[in-house]
Amino acid sequence: MSVQEPLLRAYDLNLSGDTLTVVIRKEFDFGSLHQDWAHHIIRQHGGPFTTVAIDMGHVGLVSSTFFAGLMQLHFHYKGLGCPPILLVKPDVRVVRNLKIMRMDTLVTIDPR
Repeated sequence: MSVQEPLLRAYDLNLSGDTLTVVIRKEFDFGSLHQDWAHHIIRQHGGPFTTVAIDMGHVGLVSSTFFAGLMQLHFHYKGLGCPPILLVKPDVRVVRNLKIMRMDTLVTIDPR
């Protein structure tokens, strides 16, 4: 008999009506807690939603894995007709990186 450990994730999900909020926790880039994060969200909450928000108020600069997941979420939810993903309070360095990668037009930003 095996005891299944709970799956550790570095984000929390809040579903309220037609709004999905993903809260990125400060330990997002520690170890492998962030791998396949977007895939897990899509599997759990496929949508469509009137708002998909990613709350980044608890983190600073994030790795490229975050941006890859953001693109995965973008293409999935946009394909369902959802409006652009709302990034809530991202670090100014994240906003700068979005602009450098020309991804800033794919999201709506609620600045810090």
